[in-house]
Amino acid sequence: MGRKDKSRYEWLQEYLDLEERCRYLRWQIRKVKREEERWESGDLARIRINGKSRGAHVLDQLPPLQAELKDCESDRQELLDLVDSFHGYEHEFLKMHYIEGMTLEDIANDEEFPYGIDWIRHKSAELRRTLDFLDQWEGRKRIFVTRYDTEIGDCIPLF
Repeated sequence: MGRKDKSRYEWLQEYLDLEERCRYLRWQIRKVKREEERWESGDLARIRINGKSRGAHVLDQLPPLQAELKDCESDRQELLDLVDSFHGYEHEFLKMHYIEGMTLEDIANDEEFPYGIDWIRHKSAELRRTLDFLDQWEGRKRIFVTRYDTEIGDCIPLF
């Protein structure tokens, strides 16, 4: 992915970041569960624990991790749904170029994407215009929501 594209389609980069965060949270959850197993029936089972010991609070870490993972997966799915809202070549191109990080030349040489480099460049420019529109729309939407929330907030009396 080029430098210019990285700064542009933040939602695509956010998808990659969320994917990484979800993997990390799943790993942390597995780690906590393994630790719990060690304290219950593993090598630490014979160690006496009290309320202040680490073993007594192993499972306290699980609910916040699971809640964060659920939110992370939900956000990731929303972004994936956005990518999936494109069809045909646009869908495949978005995944290959922006999510998998393939160059236009890599895509042209991919056996499963049966288009030449000139066609791919043309369609890439076309798709970039669509993505630019989506980015602008998101920016305008945020401004509107912020303005709307502020105006409504100013009208509601606080008791």
